[in-house]
Amino acid sequence: MKSNLTCPAQSWWAAGIIGAVLTVVAAWPSFGAPPASASNAGIMPPPSHPYGLSYAEWAARYWQWALAFPATANPAADTAPPESGQSGPVWFLPSVTGNRTVTREMTIPADTALFFPALSVYWNNADCPNNTTLTEAELLEISNAQWDDFASITACSINGVPVAGLDNPQESPYRVETDLFYVTVADHDNQIAASGTPCFPDGGTIDTVSVGAFLMVKPLPVGQHTIRVVGAAGPVEAPFFVKDSTYVITVTP
Repeated sequence: MKSNLTCPAQSWWAAGIIGAVLTVVAAWPSFGAPPASASNAGIMPPPSHPYGLSYAEWAARYWQWALAFPATANPAADTAPPESGQSGPVWFLPSVTGNRTVTREMTIPADTALFFPALSVYWNNADCPNNTTLTEAELLEISNAQWDDFASITACSINGVPVAGLDNPQESPYRVETDLFYVTVADHDNQIAASGTPCFPDGGTIDTVSVGAFLMVKPLPVGQHTIRVVGAAGPVEAPFFVKDSTYVITVTP
């Protein structure tokens, strides 16, 4: 089994996607497409290289950040503040563990961009009793297949304005495929062991890939802002899980 950062429902694994991890952080409560008034003025375009890195490189860094926390002190589980481990010109919005609705308050410095997945799946070689030896191409083939089969809804709104281009996860211009990257887990209570691969050692490093729809939000003006991300995996009429995240973000001078 691989990793399970945000979905503890064993019925999902039993449904035939054992080993997949989908981090869903975007969709509309109505499960519909965003209205015509949707705008992307606040989003850096996917072909760009924000702060010197491509979207794919930022996606790798996102997962390296997210999986470095111990399961017992994890921003995605609300057992650590969302500001944890953040620095530099780009901060990450943590996802949500489980099937739930959350509202988080977060304070960030001015001139800070925000990067996060609207929906993302990763796959790695962590396994028990021995790690697998899949190549980068094989890991990506599995991740893309999981995305195509189960990514059903992606959406995001910033201060009430929907982001366009996320209504079709498979065809979204924000769909990103990473190269192979390496994740080093926490030196205690690591998430990979906690989520179904108990033999994976604390402090261990594993080769990983990710496929998903990612957004780089331009720095917000000083003041308070709201980013809402809601999501589901599986059939829209009967999703495996639904997540609804609202981030109340205060930008300080």
